[in-house]
Amino acid sequence: MSQPRRQPVAIVIEPNPDLAATVAQCLATRGFIVSCATTHAGAAELALAQWRVDFLVAAVPAPGEDRHGAYLSEAAKENPGMGIVIMLADPYELAKDAPSSAVHLVKPFSVAELDKAIDRATIFAAGTGA
Repeated sequence: MSQPRRQPVAIVIEPNPDLAATVAQCLATRGFIVSCATTHAGAAELALAQWRVDFLVAAVPAPGEDRHGAYLSEAAKENPGMGIVIMLADPYELAKDAPSSAVHLVKPFSVAELDKAIDRATIFAAGTGA
């Protein structure tokens, strides 16, 4: 008898509650259980409650946080094959700590652009053995 399939888990790091809700809704329609955090530190705490995080959408850098200690590199190490979308306020911002497979999305963006970014990140994650 086969075991039931585990529902995938996603974490959203975004301080703007409206944007976080929009991103969460896009992920939920794809079958993810979604948790939201306003900071990278908060996301790291949420991740501790999960066996695995399958997808991450993160504002980089989150307001009030510097790059040091950002959850991105830690998340990628702990969850190989995780899909990652990086949301940047500045198109020239470099997300140095982000894995090379992370898809960059510049704010503001449409839901259609978000969907495309999630699709791309899913494809990249599948290519890494997720």
